[in-house]
Amino acid sequence: MGEPIKLLAIDLGASSGRVILGKYDGIVLSVEEIHRFDNTPVSILEHLHWDVLRLFHEMKTGIRAAAREHDQLRSLSVDTWGVDYGFIDDGGRLLYSPHHYRDQRTVACRSELEGRVPPAEQFNRTGNQPALINTVYQLFADWQQNPALAGTADTLLMMPDLFHYLFSGIKAAETTIWSTSGLLDAASGKPSAELLERLGLPAALIPQQVPAGTVIGQVLPALQEELGIGPMKVISGASHDTASAVASIPYVNKEGAAFISCGTWSLVGMETSGPVINDKGYEFGFTNERCFGGTNRLLKNITGLWILQETGRCWQEAGEPLSHIEMVRLAKAAGPAMARIDPNDPLFGTPGDMPERISQYCRWTQQQIPQTKGELIRLILESLAFSYSDTLKKLEELTGERISVIHMVGGGIQNELLCQLTADITGREIIAGPVEASSIGNLIVQLVALGKLDSARAGELVTRSFPCRSYQPAGGISQ
Repeated sequence: MGEPIKLLAIDLGASSGRVILGKYDGIVLSVEEIHRFDNTPVSILEHLHWDVLRLFHEMKTGIRAAAREHDQLRSLSVDTWGVDYGFIDDGGRLLYSPHHYRDQRTVACRSELEGRVPPAEQFNRTGNQPALINTVYQLFADWQQNPALAGTADTLLMMPDLFHYLFSGIKAAETTIWSTSGLLDAASGKPSAELLERLGLPAALIPQQVPAGTVIGQVLPALQEELGIGPMKVISGASHDTASAVASIPYVNKEGAAFISCGTWSLVGMETSGPVINDKGYEFGFTNERCFGGTNRLLKNITGLWILQETGRCWQEAGEPLSHIEMVRLAKAAGPAMARIDPNDPLFGTPGDMPERISQYCRWTQQQIPQTKGELIRLILESLAFSYSDTLKKLEELTGERISVIHMVGGGIQNELLCQLTADITGREIIAGPVEASSIGNLIVQLVALGKLDSARAGELVTRSFPCRSYQPAGGISQ
């Protein structure tokens, strides 16, 4: 057997990033974490920005470390969260560090934007659920509040496109990341000329679109020398991290299959042949985004393990830390929860004393307040599973398709109790895996782009390389 193909996936999340080495020998794909780093936003003059230059430095550190141990690195690809972007001037320079999606500059411009293009019309045109964090709201705010941009900004690059540009010098607009923007026409996938015109935004900012899995160039020669690497392809992959995660799902049959990408936040949805746009989709809060291969992700973003993470942080600060294993053990011992919260209630959306907020919610709703840590943890996990179930029922109503199996991917599936509770409460089989979904999907798309893997065989590769676990519904929990 020949030398394995070696690739780098750079998976950048909203709180941390990783450089992952993938090795493919023609039979299995293996992954190794080379470098992990924090991603901490910076507040500057009452605005919140990403520290993009430090993030690029960390990416280079990871590549340099990989090159010291592994020769013949074939390619790299970056995936990130959606909606955020940076501006490049006509000299190819980054104008300033990109704003964070939680920056509050969009609030003042909301009524003006929605007066020009009402929220329901935004959804009908783009398939995206309107939200202040969306690119369209951010860009409109930038154009309203910083008129100088009209004379200085030449190109808008979404975050993964920006990093690909810094590596290769090539500007491109990859479809999966742009499908989060609220600026594309849902039917054509192209920038909506009418939407841009009504908002006074220049279409010339948007570079040439490319489909996920496009080799856009090579790492710049000066960077090759700096990093100690040879020629290395830069691939514009499924550069939205959820698109990468979905690309890793080992479907046996997509028909009747839904997914839950489970972590700090959860994305619940299914792949469809095209956008699903109707009044119920808008009312239920679903959005449409592109997948690798050109299909559509119909999904809803809901709270995931954030509430449990914040609860653990509070206990740790109080000198009562619990490991993940201890939390699961206590929750199992507590038995079925006697109360339930709505994880998407704004009460649980910001950092704070989560145990007290849960008690407060139970008092408001006249439910039994959990008395022990185990009862509290069990309440959180069951509430998440019920939230997943409610979302999946709405998904069935929207699509008219019966969901028979649910694929859960991401770090949250390491909580085995959550997986089992989801099976019990939904009454569906759960196939859990892979854990490192975004990185693995990133690598799979690179292999397809390089002609080393048939995309139709990607699920088989994941199954061989990263065994999944099945959870069957056991019942016993009332809807």
